Amino acid sequence: MLTLSRSALSPFSRSLLSSMAPFYSLSPALLSRINRLSGCNGRWIVDCRELEGSYSYALRSLSEQWPFESSCPISGTLSRYWHSLDGVPNLFKLSSPEDAAQYCAATRWRAKLLFSPALLDADCSWPGGYEASSLHRSNNRTFQKQFSKELLLADGDADGLSLDVRFVSDEMLEEIESLESYPLLSEDDHSSLELELQEEAWTDWAERDFSRALEKRLSAVLEDEERAEEIVESLSPASLYSLFSALSESASVYWQEESCYGQWIDCERVAEELSEEELSSLAAPPAPGSLLSPMEILLASMRRA
Repeated sequence: MLTLSRSALSPFSRSLLSSMAPFYSLSPALLSRINRLSGCNGRWIVDCRELEGSYSYALRSLSEQWPFESSCPISGTLSRYWHSLDGVPNLFKLSSPEDAAQYCAATRWRAKLLFSPALLDADCSWPGGYEASSLHRSNNRTFQKQFSKELLLADGDADGLSLDVRFVSDEMLEEIESLESYPLLSEDDHSSLELELQEEAWTDWAERDFSRALEKRLSAVLEDEERAEEIVESLSPASLYSLFSALSESASVYWQEESCYGQWIDCERVAEELSEEELSSLAAPPAPGSLLSPMEILLASMRRA
């Protein structure tokens, strides 16, 4: 393996190189990859789970202390992650991703250096456990679809989409770097995801909220709560959604993404777009000889308008 230039390393790494065995050296290609990722928005993780067990503390940031050696709690056998080095404490801090890579090399890559790009992080790691934004989720699934084969090796299975730096391809690097100038990988996928989330929100709560708002307005116009409830319950899901869509477009009230809460729309404001005359028409009996229901007649008139 080729050895990197000492001038490219931190003072800590340079001091260690003088005492390290050859397998601790980093290739110029790996160093270049680390330098390019360091210029991107994200965070470095050193995955020590293979050394310390599958515990949350085994996923360490660069600001934490790193074990120089460990002993088996049963046998007491001592394992050193570095060769014995004069002046190196039992615990030390790594000052850069290059230092962390040297640490991983010293463990013969049982510890792994991972990079988690911020705009690919679709984990539910927001305060309160809310879902990530549609932008993050779209970027994540676009990236995973585009690099499904590469991720068989590169996916570090840690926080966010954590990538093992040894297996990040040039094409993956270019996509990650592109997010520094524009925060979205695919406009089409993001639009598609927003529609999916709006449909989920309609099913989860918006259909219920709109029905209640519509029923409230009908009750006020008809002065009959039971009749208003009966009319709204008689509407098919498709008719109710068609009315909701037509009214939201007419009122210029649109879905919007709220931080941590997903897609939201003001259902009461949408229901307010119906005039009293239009509300009354929903309670009218079908016209003699007409094949259309009052709802169908109302929707047809709204389309013409």
